[in-house]
Amino acid sequence: MGKPGQNHFSGFFLSLIAAAMWGMLPVALKELLSGMDASTIVWFRFLSAGVVLLSWLSFRQEIPKLKAVSARTRLFLLVAAAGLCSNYYLFSNSLNYVNGETSEAVIQLTTLLLIFGGVIFYKESFVGIQKIGTLLIVIGLLLFFNDRLTEFTSLENSQTIGVLIVVAAAITWTAYALLQKQLLQSYTSPQILLLIYLFSVVVLLPFISPMSLFALSKFQLALLLFCCINTLVAYGCFAEALNLWDASKVSAVLALAPLFTIGSLKLTVFFYPDYAFSDRLSWISIIGALLLVVGSILTALMPVLSQRAKGADPDSRGTAN
Repeated sequence: MGKPGQNHFSGFFLSLIAAAMWGMLPVALKELLSGMDASTIVWFRFLSAGVVLLSWLSFRQEIPKLKAVSARTRLFLLVAAAGLCSNYYLFSNSLNYVNGETSEAVIQLTTLLLIFGGVIFYKESFVGIQKIGTLLIVIGLLLFFNDRLTEFTSLENSQTIGVLIVVAAAITWTAYALLQKQLLQSYTSPQILLLIYLFSVVVLLPFISPMSLFALSKFQLALLLFCCINTLVAYGCFAEALNLWDASKVSAVLALAPLFTIGSLKLTVFFYPDYAFSDRLSWISIIGALLLVVGSILTALMPVLSQRAKGADPDSRGTAN
């Protein structure tokens, strides 16, 4: 059964905005990396989101208290913070080696890793539709990289390095997502994110070059502003969508993010044929991307389908980046 008082249109619309924002993010990051390094970009994103969340939670008198929880919970929070901070940095850094289409396709591995993590750590079931979704994701990845598979035989190849970095980003995000399920017993989602943002701002300080901000062109400044706003708007839409709609349905819509990445780059190349930061995907690769999306949607919808059969509410799900 769904949540009482669901607003299907608003839930879908907000989820779609989040998917579009996250889908366009690698396109903006790829351009911005020519003027600012990955750690500095991530630091500004965490700083801006942290300031807004801190103001909001202060207004609501909901600032999280670390002393109020057990040492085990604080350890989980530390590992989750390291996981999400690493995910943001690794995903951004991967774009130094691969284009947006590739990074957004490979990051869909989080769907598989989250399922396997749930089976291993939370003894969740792994049934029919999830198996079909898993198979589609694997086939989709093979088709997506059909003309580049031979390149992955060498670790000196930039494509190989970039893909391996995105895989690492997917692993670190999965660690964060699995731990968040435990942390939600002690904190709300905004409180968890605030603590992670503050942790990341401090940890990244030795590795950033804040003065590079003044060397950015107006276009690059606009891209940085978009990346910072993206963090806030995408998550805000995602969080509100979860209040209005089943979490599994929200996750299914978020699986459309790669299509927004591919679509925005196809549009860019159409108007600017010499645009350098696009993979110019073949139809086979696009079909592979579609299978990735379908596979992710099937696995995301599995909780709501199984819980409806049992007459219960589906469990919540998170999303990557």
